[in-house]
Amino acid sequence: MSSHSSVCDHVQDFTPSDVNERLMAAKEQCRSNGARFTPLRQQIYQLVLEANKPVGAYDLITQLQQMRLNEPEAKNPASNKQTNNQMQKNVAPPTVYRSLEFLLSEGLIHQLTSINAYVPCCHPRAQHTAAFLICAQCQRVQECSSLPVQEIMSFAQRDVGFTVERSVIELSGRCQACQ
Repeated sequence: MSSHSSVCDHVQDFTPSDVNERLMAAKEQCRSNGARFTPLRQQIYQLVLEANKPVGAYDLITQLQQMRLNEPEAKNPASNKQTNNQMQKNVAPPTVYRSLEFLLSEGLIHQLTSINAYVPCCHPRAQHTAAFLICAQCQRVQECSSLPVQEIMSFAQRDVGFTVERSVIELSGRCQACQ
């Protein structure tokens, strides 16, 4: 488990350069783990990274469908272009949810259950426990992976004998900018 300072400065904003670095690191991490980082998983991860706020699964589906609609016809040759085109543009929700589950299992993203949305992980290669500060006004999220958060997990294990399999700690309120 990783411990960081108690200051929560992990705001979920990534530059295009950051996104590219994260995608390359994710590819390498998946390769090292023997996991397949398919083009769809990569697209979904990229959309989560590029979002400036938590993004829901159906928002991702809409974005993927729009991306497919904007693809040149030359990429989709077929004898019946219209039928083939329509099939390729539709994005099935279970497919997106399976990709999100994969990204969660690889530690690349976090799920915010209170708002049913996803955010990129600030420390994707480090096993850690995090708390999320969610601004109810602007929807910005800060990830805190600090010693006090880790102490909660240690208390559960050591003092209560509870084995935590998955944790999401979420605090909702207003960020400094919105106060």
